Formats: sequence, C-alpha cells, structure tokens
Amino acid sequence: MLMQSADGGVHLLPALPDVWQAGSITGLRAIGGFEVVNMEWKGGKVTKVSIKSNLGGNLRVRTPNALKTNKEVALKTAVGQNPNPFYVTENTPTPIISTAATLTAPVLKETVLYDLATQPGKVYTLVSQ
Repeated sequence: MLMQSADGGVHLLPALPDVWQAGSITGLRAIGGFEVVNMEWKGGKVTKVSIKSNLGGNLRVRTPNALKTNKEVALKTAVGQNPNPFYVTENTPTPIISTAATLTAPVLKETVLYDLATQPGKVYTLVSQ
C-alpha cells in the first residue's frame, strides 16, 4: 500500500487507502539497497521523502505527484529501461485474446516517473513542487 519495489522501480503510495489521506512512515526497504528513511504524505500525495542508497546506482521512483530535490542533485524524467541491474524487467509476450472477449481497460491514476543517480551511503530528499 505504501511502497512497492518492482516493475523497474520504487513505487511510492501505489495503493494508498482512501482513509489514509495523510500520514508518515519510516524504515521501508526496497530492492537494490534502497531504504525509505522517512516519507510523509497529505491528500494522497507525497509531500516529502528521504531515501538512502546503500549500494549506489540508479534510483527510479514512481510517485503520484511531481517532486523536486532540495539539493543540487539531478532529478530526471525516466525513459526506457532502468539501468539498475536490480530492476531488470522481462518482456511480456502479447497475450492471445479471443475475438469474442469483451475487454474493459482499467482506469489508472496518473503517476510521475523519475531517475536519480545515487552514491552509496547518501540520503536523497525529494519534496513536493
């Protein structure tokens, strides 16, 4: 509900319950040696998150709203595959679907996807814009 590390990155608040519109959490661990030291949210949006990189490498983070760094660190819009080897995603073959099937596409919430080059042992803080 609060964090998921899969599908090529770290997803913040991927399935936040409607009744948890504000809150904070500490100490979540993600694949690739990343740790969410502290995360705060309000109105279902991330207001501040501090992430420690224990191993270094690219941190790809998906958030429900736009963020910025509060330091002189480049936060770039993510494109393509995540270069971090811990987040390799497999190509999924196109499914075979019956022509008689009725498909209803899910309505997904808008998200923002960023890449941040990290160094081992450093903490990176992102805040809402």
